[in-house]
Amino acid sequence: MSASTRRALWPYAVAVLAVAVSLFPIFWILTIALKTQVDAFAMPPVWFFTPVWENFVKAWFSTGFSGAFLNSLIVCAIGNVLALAAGIPAAYYLNKKHVPGRRTILIWLLVSYMLPEFLFIVPIYVLFQSIGLYDTVIGLALIYQVFTLPFTIWLLRAFFADIPEALAEAARLEGASTLRIVWTIYVPIAAPGIAATVILNSIKMWNELTIALALTFEKAQTVTLAVAGFRGYASIDWGAMSAASIIIILPMALFAILAQRRIVQGLSLGAVK
Repeated sequence: MSASTRRALWPYAVAVLAVAVSLFPIFWILTIALKTQVDAFAMPPVWFFTPVWENFVKAWFSTGFSGAFLNSLIVCAIGNVLALAAGIPAAYYLNKKHVPGRRTILIWLLVSYMLPEFLFIVPIYVLFQSIGLYDTVIGLALIYQVFTLPFTIWLLRAFFADIPEALAEAARLEGASTLRIVWTIYVPIAAPGIAATVILNSIKMWNELTIALALTFEKAQTVTLAVAGFRGYASIDWGAMSAASIIIILPMALFAILAQRRIVQGLSLGAVK
């Protein structure tokens, strides 16, 4: 094999290794979910076995899991609607240099996104208890704006900045209002970026645990809490827990795979001027 061939194959070898390392934990969890309790913890590991699907049935129909799955879907939907409803106009106006305090606002958005989540839990817990939003999907979607809204504004600013201002000026000369300009020009052109933002926000909200643990009890529990619920006081149902873990991985994985083209288009939208 020539040196040029080895140099050409090297990036592919690294990529294959990275994919293998990333997917191996998921593969291992899947094998535990498909094994009996004896095979799951056999040493050496049992590589050839008859799949057992009862763990998936048990996980889905266990107390609270299907409801938590639905709660997570609702929280992601509401959270994205709120983030886009506030983030799109905010991103549009923050691209304007004449906005007072623009630099301070942008810095504060970045700082608020970087702050650890547990800083907000105690005051929000007291507030939600007093106004009746504790243990509700609406309350959870609202508090998730602490990290989804700054992230949404920062991403959409970059996408909107790539859109020629001449298009907006031409529409303004035709008598279009600011709302119409944003809705008919900026949103359609930046659609790949908006889709990428929705996907990334959904993954973040879907996997979030700390805030959900503090601000829910039973009615609004999310899938991350439901998976942790398979851990009992004296034992852990590893088969059902592994099956539940695979179940909650699937929606976001399928979402990302189906929207992969949008993600790539969106994240590269503002990269080239």
